[in-house]
Amino acid sequence: MTELFLHIVNISISASWLVLAVLLARLVLKRAPKWAHVLLWGIVGVRLIFPFSLESALSLIPSAETISPTILTDGIHRVYTGFPTLNQSINPVLSQAATSTTDAAPNLLEIWLPVLAVLWFFGVAALLGWSAVSYLRLRRRVATAVRLEDNLYQSEAVLSPFVLGLVHPRIYLPFYLDQDTMEHVVAHERAHIQRRDHWWKLLAFVLLSVYWFNPLLWLAYLLLCRDIELACDEKVVRGMEPRQRADYSQALLSCSVRRPAIAACPLAFGEVGVKQRVKSVLRYRRPTVLAVAASVLVCVLVGVCFLTDPPMSRGFPMQGHNVADLDPQEIVEQIAHMEGIQYPSELNVNTDQFEVLLNADFQWEKSGTVRFFYTQHNQTYRAQLRLNLEDSTYTVTQPTTCPEQTTIYGLRDYLEALKYLPQEEIRRLAPDADQFSITHVAEGIPGGERTITYTDDGVSDLGGWFIHLVVQPLYQDASGGYQGTGDEAIHLFYGRPPRPTPGHLLGRRPPRHLSAENSRHLPGF
Repeated sequence: MTELFLHIVNISISASWLVLAVLLARLVLKRAPKWAHVLLWGIVGVRLIFPFSLESALSLIPSAETISPTILTDGIHRVYTGFPTLNQSINPVLSQAATSTTDAAPNLLEIWLPVLAVLWFFGVAALLGWSAVSYLRLRRRVATAVRLEDNLYQSEAVLSPFVLGLVHPRIYLPFYLDQDTMEHVVAHERAHIQRRDHWWKLLAFVLLSVYWFNPLLWLAYLLLCRDIELACDEKVVRGMEPRQRADYSQALLSCSVRRPAIAACPLAFGEVGVKQRVKSVLRYRRPTVLAVAASVLVCVLVGVCFLTDPPMSRGFPMQGHNVADLDPQEIVEQIAHMEGIQYPSELNVNTDQFEVLLNADFQWEKSGTVRFFYTQHNQTYRAQLRLNLEDSTYTVTQPTTCPEQTTIYGLRDYLEALKYLPQEEIRRLAPDADQFSITHVAEGIPGGERTITYTDDGVSDLGGWFIHLVVQPLYQDASGGYQGTGDEAIHLFYGRPPRPTPGHLLGRRPPRHLSAENSRHLPGF
């Protein structure tokens, strides 16, 4: 149920942008025919009903999937709102909530998301149940109604005219109506039936019941009910003379009744927005061809821009230009989200990498590329993570198929090895270097004066190692180029700290555990 609930939340967020667009479009189409307003709300309904959407470069929805429906199972505790600044504000809090204090304790997301899913389900059931009970009570109240003709009925229990029923709808009238008022009322209610408004209002209420937690959709439902009545009024008064429209307005006033607007049924003649409807009827002018064409164009534009999803972004912002500013967890989670990978740990690299070039302050010297690969559906794919210094972004290339890889290192481990470079120790061994070239190699074991072993906590002995980087100091020559010798190379081994004995467990976080896949090829184990 949690996954379904999160899917509903994602659809609701996408539809919220469409509701805002419809609110703006209603202002633009203020003098347009009212059926255009109803059509706009119909576009919202389409967005809420269909669980899928086409991708389009014209889409104005910031994010197609703000929350991963598998957030509790894929290990990616992030939201993708389409606004990087907002993501950076929300995701640290979300990650903290998803981190349990002990290995045995569930995190806050595991506790609250199922609770919210259950609350959502009971909210849906309560609204639908309330609507069903209201319908049955109304049917019981008009059970003694007297038939006039066709589907017209009169009852002493009716305060205002309304339509009730779906397949064979009936029009119920009070006894107090005079002949002229009754003619206008019947014309209005029959127009509702011809337009199938009693179906659309029920469908809208069902959708509101499913998405009851979204306040924008409550507003949308209220405005839809008003627009349905305005559109029906326009259909009835389209061929009337001014005096007839005045009589119709008087019928509206005489049948006005206070009734809760949040209801699935019925369609009551004087139920919604009587004051606005009277003004609209009295000021009615037949729309011009230009107004109709503009209405259709706006509806088409809204549909194209908000019924489609934006193409998946393959870029995200860098946090800084120093190698220590890398955020390996965010990078692998972003890539996993792009590629539809359930576990970020499935992203791997081998030693076939471009060199990483840093200046003396360990800032990126130039844009670089990291090759990575992963296996999905029994097929291996490779792509590149590109560091773009010009606009401070990461981009990920489209994946292509490749042969199965045998030498495997975790992408996150490799990025952590770069992030936690022992900068002070490197400067001590090469104090005058102008640049540092860093390559990832597969051979070698720790040993020698120019070897540094380190973890994410700093320089340390290793209980096991798995990333070997070679740092080559470079010096600027007279021609402006950079030179270095192999004798000055610094060998870095990044790994995990030694397994602590029971006496050392207190106050220290648990050691990092390597998967069998990552450790099977590594010397030293």
